[in-house]
Amino acid sequence: MSIDSDYLSFYNWIKNNGGQIHEYVKIDIKEERGLFTTDSIEPYTALAIIPRSLIINNQHPDLSTINIDTERQALIVFLLREYIKYDTSFWFPWIKLLNIDKEADELLKIQMHLFDCVEYSTLGQALTVRYQQLQQEYEQLNQSNIIETSFELFCAIDHLVWSRILDLPENEPLSLVPFIDFANHNLNASARWFIDDETHNLILRSERKLNPDEEITINYGLKSNEELLYLYGFTLSNNPNDRVTLPVNLLPDDILLEDKLQLIQELKLPPRLTLDINGHLNNESNRLVKILSAQTYETINKENEYYKPYLLNLFNEYLNKLNMCSDDDNEKFIKYYLYSQKLIIQKAIDNLK
Repeated sequence: MSIDSDYLSFYNWIKNNGGQIHEYVKIDIKEERGLFTTDSIEPYTALAIIPRSLIINNQHPDLSTINIDTERQALIVFLLREYIKYDTSFWFPWIKLLNIDKEADELLKIQMHLFDCVEYSTLGQALTVRYQQLQQEYEQLNQSNIIETSFELFCAIDHLVWSRILDLPENEPLSLVPFIDFANHNLNASARWFIDDETHNLILRSERKLNPDEEITINYGLKSNEELLYLYGFTLSNNPNDRVTLPVNLLPDDILLEDKLQLIQELKLPPRLTLDINGHLNNESNRLVKILSAQTYETINKENEYYKPYLLNLFNEYLNKLNMCSDDDNEKFIKYYLYSQKLIIQKAIDNLK
């Protein structure tokens, strides 16, 4: 089948299952535009209506037999099983467009290149933890005979799940929504989606007039470049939501170890510092630094003489690690990420001075 016939089969599949797609809305994976228009569309027009029966989550009957602890793992197992069924799967018209074979062939190479470039950054640490976790999950699921597949395919499905999940309203599980999952991200999105209160269908609606051959975009949320690169493989050159997140630890030989640990737990402070785009710590991070930098019991949770030296040491150490990373000239998204990380850390250092 040709690509166009695959798209037609997908559109017909959605319509045959109670969905609707506007006649001027198409998918364009070849140019990586996601969804685009073929003619003008007026503001506040329904671009697509996806019925509840095609929203995939742990409440869907097709996932009822998958008894796994996490929603993400259930979605991975579901996709793997449906992928293996090939054209006998009810979900085949959608799964075929996901191009899972290509993902499996290329993903690990792309991720390894990304890791080589950002190895010493916090993203490099996150990627290391992620693939250690994936290896453990893969072995456990294989040993339990829940899945029988290659590690490469397992990783590709995991990536597809993370990169296509929609953050539905509160009390809704992690969900995959065919067709909507092809829409790309833009901070000034031309469309938005919502759940209809009566039908519980998901509706994609234009937010302004759309011109012919214009990409239809949605907003993935207030994500930093690190989150965007980790989840989706891209970054923004000028991301107003960018930030730096630095993990911090208590030193085992700290004479105030138990007191600090108890206070951190009481205050429910996360074990990380968060710097906004201007290099400023948020309130939780500021309080955490006061605790971590204290040298006497009386100064715990108070700004003390060691507060600034502690932060300067931490920031300079991370800046040195970032300078060890390789900002591949051919990878603009990696360059954006590393540049913004360095810029925010440098602003944080300047703020202390």
